[in-house]
Amino acid sequence: MRVILEQGDKPEMRSLIFSLQNCGLDFVIIEKQTKLVHKLLSDDEIKKAILNVMPLFSVRSQWVAIYRVLVDYYGFPEDVSAFYRRVSKMMKGTNICYAVNYQSIQKTLAANSILQKPFSQWEMYQIPMGDRLFARQMLVAKSLLGLLEAI
Repeated sequence: MRVILEQGDKPEMRSLIFSLQNCGLDFVIIEKQTKLVHKLLSDDEIKKAILNVMPLFSVRSQWVAIYRVLVDYYGFPEDVSAFYRRVSKMMKGTNICYAVNYQSIQKTLAANSILQKPFSQWEMYQIPMGDRLFARQMLVAKSLLGLLEAI
């Protein structure tokens, strides 16, 4: 079965599709514009991938990279407060150095316009000399995306 989840679809739809996937039906997310295909993953699978990229973190603001990948490719809410609530719930009980933080995501997005754009535009972005902020974000985003696509 082919299912297209679009930005703005209710989180309940993703939950319903994941429940059906657990019953043996096979679903993927197809991005309308780029036609990229992503397997619908459980929160536990996403959580494990996030934990695997945590050693790459050097500042809390690198949650923006996680935000960008999960919003663009895995149906997470674009609204930062809704994203924060969902990820906080998902990561509850984990012991990590850089816990998800609403303000660090919001301030970092507001401070750098490229971070507000879809990940596909990040990949085409010419990093200015000495821009360590973007390079750190890109490292985490590419690593997370690679782990999620390998599941």
